Amino acid sequence: MKRRTLMAGGALSAGLAAIWWPRRWHYIVIHHSAGGQGDLELLRRVHRERQPRDPVDMIPYHYVIGNGNGLPLGKVVETERWRRSLWGAHVATIDRNLRGIGVCLIGNFETSQMADAQYRSLVGLTRRLMADHNIGRHNVTLHGKTPGEQTACPGRNFPESRFFRDISQGT
Repeated sequence: MKRRTLMAGGALSAGLAAIWWPRRWHYIVIHHSAGGQGDLELLRRVHRERQPRDPVDMIPYHYVIGNGNGLPLGKVVETERWRRSLWGAHVATIDRNLRGIGVCLIGNFETSQMADAQYRSLVGLTRRLMADHNIGRHNVTLHGKTPGEQTACPGRNFPESRFFRDISQGT
């Protein structure tokens, strides 16, 4: 009898986890690839080189937005991590990886400006994710300004003020 109770409790826990897991998204973290060109295969290869212990052989982000050099300009690509509802591997903190949606812009915004089509796609995607997952503006961060992170990502030329103003409009 006791064994049945434990099994039922385990099933209940699994059921609750199945409900919570896809609804766990609490943050959005914006990155750049730091390269002038790239596609999903390049990002996966770079991730494997930088984080060889990650048990998931996928790129670390949930979404990638192209700059026209490897992926079409402004194209939003939903990655396999997102489709499988897997944790990210895009920041140093466990909570932001587990509950944070990673968005990577192809490009190096330390040395160049973002194209307007890519920017519009980022704002549209961010606003949609915020609405779909009830994520407040205060939980949208740039990689380098995320607590616990020490990086210039997404670069000094990222239009930070404009971005936060634009994602806040209409919310």
